[in-house]
Amino acid sequence: MKTSFVYFCKLILFPITRLFVEKIKGKENIPEGGFIVAANHISGWDHCFITDILEKRIRDIRFIGAMDSVKTFFQSSLIYYLADTIAINRKRVDREVLLGKMIECLEKNRIIIIYPEGDSNKKEELLKGKTGIAELIFKSKVPVILMGTRKIRGSGKRIIEIGKPLYFKEERKIAGKIKDEEEYHLFLREVTDKIMREISKLCGKPYPNC
Repeated sequence: MKTSFVYFCKLILFPITRLFVEKIKGKENIPEGGFIVAANHISGWDHCFITDILEKRIRDIRFIGAMDSVKTFFQSSLIYYLADTIAINRKRVDREVLLGKMIECLEKNRIIIIYPEGDSNKKEELLKGKTGIAELIFKSKVPVILMGTRKIRGSGKRIIEIGKPLYFKEERKIAGKIKDEEEYHLFLREVTDKIMREISKLCGKPYPNC
C-alpha cells in the first residue's frame, strides 16, 4: 500500500471500523511470511476489517479487485491505486497472467486476499466458490488462512474468526500428477468446495453448493 494510504488507514479508517467489531477470534493463527487469505464477502467494508486485522503487515497486503465497468473505474480506481490492488477484468481475465502476478507477490512475502464467492453477498447462504482460489493454492507453496465474518443481528457489529493455517500439501501433490484437463477441473472444484465448507464453519453461513 502507498504510504499516504497507510497513514489514512491507521489514523482515520481503523478507529472507525473498530467501532463495528465485537470480537476477533484466532488472531494468533496469522503466520509470518507470504500467505493467502480466503474469506467470505459481506460488503466492501470487509477490505477495511481484514486490513485492520493485518495492520502490522499492512504494506504487504494485496487485494484482488474487479475493474470491469466504467462505474467501477470511476468509483474504485483511486482506491485501487493507493491500496496496490491487483485489478482484474472478470469478463476477459487471463488466469495464467493473474496467477503469475499473485504468485510473484507471494514469493516476495506479500499477503494475497481473495473472496472465493467472487461478489459481495448479503444472503443467508454462501455463494458457490470460484475455483481460482484452489488453482492459486496448487501453484503456490504458502499457507492459507481462512476467515469468516458474521454480523450480529440488531447491532450492526461483526464477529471475525480466523482459522489455523492450512498447507494443502497432499492436494498440491495430487494436482501436480493430474494430466487430464477435465479431471484437473473436477479436483479444483473439490478443493474449492472444501475451502468453502471451512469458511462456512467460521462465518456461520451454510454452503449448499457441494
